Amino acid sequence: MRRLRSTLIALALLAPAVAQGDQPDNVIDARVRASAEAAESYQGRLDGAWTLTDMAGRPIYDFQLVDRGGRDGLEGAFRSLRRPAVAGDIGFIDSLDRDGGVLTLAFRPLGGGAPVTLILKSAADGDWTGDLRQGPAVTPVQMRKALDF
Repeated sequence: MRRLRSTLIALALLAPAVAQGDQPDNVIDARVRASAEAAESYQGRLDGAWTLTDMAGRPIYDFQLVDRGGRDGLEGAFRSLRRPAVAGDIGFIDSLDRDGGVLTLAFRPLGGGAPVTLILKSAADGDWTGDLRQGPAVTPVQMRKALDF
């Protein structure tokens, strides 16, 4: 999603230069690079797709998070990876809060079940580790950047 926005912005800024045809390639390349960097600067580090796994690497949830770089809070959607994908199996995260290096997510699984709460701490490598709590069960988990879903 982020790459698509950056590409569209870059193409919009590039179109006048290409139409003029009088600028060398290195000037056009620099302009595209600057446009992409400007678009990226509006995104926080949580923006994009993430996958939550247990500590053995088994996938549990996919998340698509929106992080506007500290503006307007965080938003997100989730999809369970514990069952086959079906139409309409994407839900919205009820609450998503970041307090320094701690990220807390809460949502209700589709199809019922106890609410899910994730409490994650950031790691130096950009991943997040912590616990998934659902009813009385507590599962150690890790969350890593993934391909957009």
